[in-house]
This record gives sequence, C-alpha cells and structure tokens, in this order.
Amino acid sequence: MKKLFLKQAFILFVAINLILSLLGCSNLAKEKETKILTDKGSVIHADLAEGTGVVVLEDFAAAPINGNLKTLSTILPQYESLVYFSTDGRERMLDAANRIFPWAANNLKTIVSDGFKPDPKADVPSRNGLLALFKLKDGNYLVLQGIASPMAYAHLRINDNGDLSVILTNFGVDPVAGDIPILAWAKDKDIYKAFQGAWQSAINTAALKERTAMRYEKEYPEIFKYLGWCSWEQYRRKISSDLMVDAMNKIEKNPLPIRWVMVDDGHQHQTGFTMGDSRMLSFGAHPESFPSGFKPLMDLKSDKIKWMGIWHAMNGQWQGLNPEHEMKELAPYMIRVSKKYKGEPMDVMMPKGDSVSSWMFYKGLVGSSKDHGFDFVKIDNQNRQMAFYKGLGNPVKTVSQHAQSLERAAHELSGGLINCFCADLLSLMNTKYSAVSRVSVDYLLNNEEKAKSHLFQSYQNTLWMGQAIWPDHDMFHSSDKFAGRMMAVSKAMSGAPIYLSDAPDDFLNEMVTPLCYSDGRLLRPLAPAVPLPESATISALSEPKAYRVVAPLPHGAAAFVVYNLAHPTPAESIKTQISAEDYTYAGSFIQPAVDQWKVPEEGLVYYDWYEGKGGILNEKYEIELNGFSDRFVQLTPIVNGWSVIGSTDKYLSAAAVETIDYSENEVKLKLIESGSIIVFNRNKINCAAAQKIEDLGNNLWKIMLQSGTKEVEISIIAIDNQ
Repeated sequence: MKKLFLKQAFILFVAINLILSLLGCSNLAKEKETKILTDKGSVIHADLAEGTGVVVLEDFAAAPINGNLKTLSTILPQYESLVYFSTDGRERMLDAANRIFPWAANNLKTIVSDGFKPDPKADVPSRNGLLALFKLKDGNYLVLQGIASPMAYAHLRINDNGDLSVILTNFGVDPVAGDIPILAWAKDKDIYKAFQGAWQSAINTAALKERTAMRYEKEYPEIFKYLGWCSWEQYRRKISSDLMVDAMNKIEKNPLPIRWVMVDDGHQHQTGFTMGDSRMLSFGAHPESFPSGFKPLMDLKSDKIKWMGIWHAMNGQWQGLNPEHEMKELAPYMIRVSKKYKGEPMDVMMPKGDSVSSWMFYKGLVGSSKDHGFDFVKIDNQNRQMAFYKGLGNPVKTVSQHAQSLERAAHELSGGLINCFCADLLSLMNTKYSAVSRVSVDYLLNNEEKAKSHLFQSYQNTLWMGQAIWPDHDMFHSSDKFAGRMMAVSKAMSGAPIYLSDAPDDFLNEMVTPLCYSDGRLLRPLAPAVPLPESATISALSEPKAYRVVAPLPHGAAAFVVYNLAHPTPAESIKTQISAEDYTYAGSFIQPAVDQWKVPEEGLVYYDWYEGKGGILNEKYEIELNGFSDRFVQLTPIVNGWSVIGSTDKYLSAAAVETIDYSENEVKLKLIESGSIIVFNRNKINCAAAQKIEDLGNNLWKIMLQSGTKEVEISIIAIDNQ
C-alpha cells in the first residue's frame, strides 16, 4: 500500500511539474510574441522582431483626443531600402479611394522630403501609411502592417525626421477599451512569405477572427469567370436607357463573347450630378434618363448576355441620401450628417452604426438591385465613408459594421460583389465573403502616364491586397492606342474579372479573343501575378529598370511580363531577361502555400508570345525594351523530352490545356477548346488530328487544329529522326 501511495504521489508530482512547465512555455511564448512592445507600451522594437507576430495593447482603455487614442514610436532594424504603401497628399488619410502608391526609397525621410514625387500622376506621398516593406541589411525582408480592428484603426506615420510612428485612432469621440491589435509583422528571407505572414498574423487575432479570410478560402463568383463590359470609362455619367439598350444590342451582335454588362454610375434617382453633390432619392432608376426603369435592359438578357450588374456607392450615392428621400421605411435607421458643398451647407442621410440599422440599409440597397433583375453589384466609395462619421461616436466601429453588413447582403442577395475605392486596411479586413477588389487608380483611355501608374500599382498592391482577394485591374479599352494589348495582358495575368469599356463599335476583337474561349470563359492563372523580388522594391516609374511580374499557370508553366514603365520614357532601351531562377518564384503566390518551384531536371522552354518564337532556355532569355512597352514570355517544363507551350491563340497558352499525359514517344493532350497548339520535341512530330503542322525552328512545332471544338483530345507522336 505504501509503495502504491509513493508511486501515485510521484505520478502526481510529475504531472504538476509538467503542467507548470507547459504554463511556463505558454507564458514564454506570449512573452516572445509581445516582447517588441516595451517602455510601458509606448515603443515598438521592430528591430527585435523575428518570424511573425502581432503587437496587441492588452487591457487598453483610452478616450480619443482629436480622434487619436495612442501614438507609439518604432525602433527599426538596419535596412537597405523600403517600400511604403500610402496614398498621395502629405497629410491625407481618410479618402484614399483606390490611390495607394508603392513609394520606394532608401530611407523613410526621403519619402516625406521636398521634391520626392516619383509618380507623374500623383501628388507627394502621404506620411500616413498602411504598411511598409523593409529590405534589411541581413538579407531578410520585414513587413510592418497596420491593423483595422472593429474598434480602432492603427496606421503608420512617417515623421519629418524620418522616424516611424504607429497611430491608433477611431476618428471619433467615444472611448475604446479591450485588447486592441495595432501592428502585424513578418520577417523572412522570402518576400512573399513576409507579406503573407503579416496578413495571416493580423486576421488571426481575436479581434479580426472570421471578419475576413485568405483568398483561397472564398468562393470566386461564376459570373466573373466570363468576359464582361462596363459603361463607365466610355460614357461616364452620361448614360441613359436608350444608350444602354443601343450598346447591349451592339454587344449582342458582335462576335466577341461578352457575357455580362455592368451599368455604372449615372443611372440613380438622385439630386445633384457630381461626386460632391450627388444624393440618392430612391433605389430606383432616374425617371428622366431611365423612364421605364431597368426593364428595357432586362428584356435584352439572352443566352449570350446572361448577367447584368449595377453600380452603387457605399453610401447609396456619393453623398449618401437626400433628406427628402422617398425610402420612408429606412427613416428609423438613418442619421442626418451636416456637410458642405462649395461652401454652402448640405445635409445628407447616412445609415446609423448599430447592427440592425446597418443591415436594414444594405439589405435594402443590395436587395433592390436583385429586385430590379441585376445579378451582381459593384460597391464604390467604400473608404471615403469614414469621413462622414468623423467626430461622431466611434466611426471605425460604425464603418466596420457597415462593411460586414454589405458583405452579408451581397452574399445572401447577389451573385457577386466588386469592391471599389477600397484600398485600405478597414475595407480589406472586412471582406468576409467577397473575392474581388480594385487595387489601383482608374484606368484612363489613351493616357500613357496614367497607364504606367495604373500597371505599377495594380501589381504592387496585389502583394498585400491579394492575400484576401483577386486583384481587379479595372476595365479597359481594347482600342487604347498606347496600351490596348498591354492592358489586355495585365488583366489576364490578374486572374480577376476582365471587362471592356470601349464603345461597342470600337472593339478590337484581335486584342480580346486571346483572353477567353468562344463562350466567353476566361483563361485564368493559378494565382494573381506579382512582381519578382527585385522588382517589388524598385521605383519603376522613376528608374530606368525593367519591371517584371510572374503568374503561375497549370502544368508547371509560368507566365512573365516585363515592362518599361519609367517616366519620362528613356530614350535608351532597357535590357533585361527571364531566367531559370525567375521560374522558381512562379508559385509563390499560390494559396494554400506550396513549396518553392524547382527547375525541372530536363530544363525549360521559353516562348515569346509577341515575337512568336521560342526554344530551350539556356540560363536566360534576353529581352530589350524600347519606349513604353512590354514583353510577354511563358516558360514550360520539359518532361520526357516534351514541352507543351499550349494554345498560342490565347495569352495564357498553357492554361488552355486541361490534361497532359507524357510518355517518351507520345504526348496526349485534352484541350478545353481546339486551336493552334505549340509543343517542343527534338524529333519531328505527327498528329492525326492536325490540319497542318508547321516547323517553327528550335524544335518547336505548331499544330493547327480545326478551331472552336470543345473538349478535344489529341495524340502527338515523336518520329525518330534516325
């Protein structure tokens, strides 16, 4: 009995010590995570940051002073250069719209110095930033990212002396209490893991749990898998029922397989007509420009134009609702806000911030679109909403609630949501269901400067926004004299919705048909295109360097675009290359994360889409860029002596091949749609299904098939040259 007692006592002793040890480890882990916050919670030691983590102000309680709750200083590690993501206008913060610029410099002070203005289409950089990427002297990358929790918004701020602060605000007057996350970090030698690590750290905090998700965790709307058209860039607000009916009739007759049409700004029943004075009167169409409502448009839905979308602003209209609005059922859920327009008082009605009022408003807004027959919505002006509530209660809490209500309404009542004017932390950190957001300034027809800035922002902002959404590169004109094909290719690389905005008489079909199949279904990459590591840290608009991006395609293929975006455009050409090392980064943005791609044992084949040539990649493929230009190159692996470039009728050629079955003397392909196929083999080839086989040189063979046939299976046989 005594021995049994001693044995039990020993087991209890071991158990207690094990529990204490685990508790100690837990506390140690917590200490390790929060140790970069020191000096009574006023200094962030980013120089001590390792791995990933979040700075949380535990048991925080404060009342705002001029909207601000707390300011923390930051001690940074030694770094070689940085990219600071902020809007333009030195003190600007609340109305960034889609204007978030990747300001690259050797130090923070440069960014807020006089004369630093690298983007010709932007003002000087704002000191108020969302996140920063540092290239450290030890070879690592460090991402510091602010956090928009449901109660408070933390952002970065560059002081005049070049120091970095973290500002916690709610833009209002209500006190804030609780555990408030303010900064996420990630340090890694892999630049893509650094961005992903910071984002995952932020959204996995208790405050943000289940308010957003990773891109792969969301359902991508079926509608956006097809080619579309939008009224905005061509017609602006000058649309009417007659104009839209005419455009839709022309689209119906055009051979381009446009499957959806979006009615953008200009259709609303409102007072005023500019962004500064537009106030909504009802959820209906304007009785003068759309006298029969939207029925004439809905009557034109067909097997071809299957879906229709409609634009609304986050506030209903740019300036909310007119106090004399007709939606009396919403009266209990609205609040009057006093504003000014051209110096004169102008009252607007906005939804209250409680969950019931917020839901009633967005259910009404999105639900009305469904009642009118629309299949999806685009909601604009999202991050300008905060300014309407500034100084009232807790604007961060109110706008966060509205974002969640919008997500729920679009999820339950619509077939898809395109977010716009949403390049900010609060909007992105509340994309619970939506999978598509705009990531750049608006595209503008025939404007070279704007095209350069638009392209640069689109790819750079994908590094952080693309963690949660597919990056909408905006609509474009196929007839753009500067950048028609360039824009088409960038949209293909994005994997997001692709939609034209030409007047239907101006479509250049040859620019558009490589984007999709005959039924309008888009060819899409496995992940959005992002800049290669060295391009992610340059100032591509002010440096005469090639800007290079990559996207992964099926079957181990990779698509690259290289740009000369420098402005003014340099007189000298820019020389660059695509290498085997570049190929290893192709899968870096795939979700869930995959291992870094390896160069295949048998090597790679390159194909220059614009030049129509290719061959074995020997270390690198050299490229020369003259003027404002781009080059589009695909790399494909060699397997059993074969490399399948794919259907070169399409930009993303490899994506047109559904399956590949390799053997030494034969390759069997299943094509989503027949067309011209290019393969590599050192021997001559034969294909029974081919109408013609052309020797392109460098062991490339072009197989011409009867076009337009779906789900085609072919066999290609290597003929022994001996």
